[in-house]
Amino acid sequence: MRRLIEEADTQLLANRNSFGDWLTTAINSVRGEAIEALLNLALRQKNAGKKIEPWIFELIRSRLELPEESPAIFALFGMNLGLLIHLFGQEIKDSSGLLFPSERPEHRSAIITAHFKYGQPWNAIIETFPKFLNDALDILKMMQAEIKDDEAKQNNRDFGSRLGTHIVCYYWGGSFAVDSEGEATLDRFFDVASRSTRAALINQIAWIWEKHTGEPSDEKVIGRVLRIWERRYAQIEKMLKTGNAPSEYDGELAESIDWLSCECFPFEWRFSYAKLALERLKKAPQSYRLLKAVTEFSALPNRIESMLELFRALLKKPSDELRWSIQFKELAPVISLGLASDNSNTRQLAEECRDLLLKMGFSDF
Repeated sequence: MRRLIEEADTQLLANRNSFGDWLTTAINSVRGEAIEALLNLALRQKNAGKKIEPWIFELIRSRLELPEESPAIFALFGMNLGLLIHLFGQEIKDSSGLLFPSERPEHRSAIITAHFKYGQPWNAIIETFPKFLNDALDILKMMQAEIKDDEAKQNNRDFGSRLGTHIVCYYWGGSFAVDSEGEATLDRFFDVASRSTRAALINQIAWIWEKHTGEPSDEKVIGRVLRIWERRYAQIEKMLKTGNAPSEYDGELAESIDWLSCECFPFEWRFSYAKLALERLKKAPQSYRLLKAVTEFSALPNRIESMLELFRALLKKPSDELRWSIQFKELAPVISLGLASDNSNTRQLAEECRDLLLKMGFSDF
């Protein structure tokens, strides 16, 4: 195993990134596979209640110290950062200068980007490396300044949105010493990330919490999740008032409407912020998920009026995408339910929605 790790590997010669992604390069190399086997050996020893043989970490340290080691191997350690901490604890903490070498920016970038793109949040990581999130934000800022082509943009967006997802998970999980520290980290993320990356994070939060259908969550956790968008929306509103281009924030506003489907959040909160986002947008966002929510929620008690209000706001911003999304079979029951309501305001909303649909050419209504 030592020979496989220490011998020359043609796949890693001259720091060649054969696959456009350092981790992919690593796992397709002999040395990369051998290091993965080495980590599995250490894990077997630990799980068996034995002391991990000292030569294993010494071999890992020797690769980190080697000036000509490929960034691909650093990326492999980045993907396995949590495992390294589990196996070697204090030794890894004491080796932070080797893992994140400031004098070798490509290696430092490789380990950090691989962790966030392929690893998972774990408290022990930011406890072991307190500067880790800020280091990652430094990398993201540098990437934003060096974008050269569409592939680089996609790689940066993937890294950025995953970094953002880790930060919000640490924040709502209470991993920061105080909430204000997590909020400051989030503020820096929104300041550094591109508009598409910011929008991708807002979408990811909606996706995570829409899937949360099990036991009720801790109220503190839910409160922090809601606080993320409350603070961000207030920042967007402030920046729009100072003359910033609305298009800079359209993606975030549009994606925030998907939070409407997160039933673990208070309905009135979801409705209020969805309405605010729609009012801020000049054009209708992608509408499939919003129309699906309108259809499903209108059938629930005491929600028809709110849903018709959102539907009206959407119909006042016609677009080709919206026209393709409207289905008579799905939305006719919503209009009918509103027209049959005992509440005069609800009936008026239904009539307005029907008339807007007729003006758009949907004669079936």
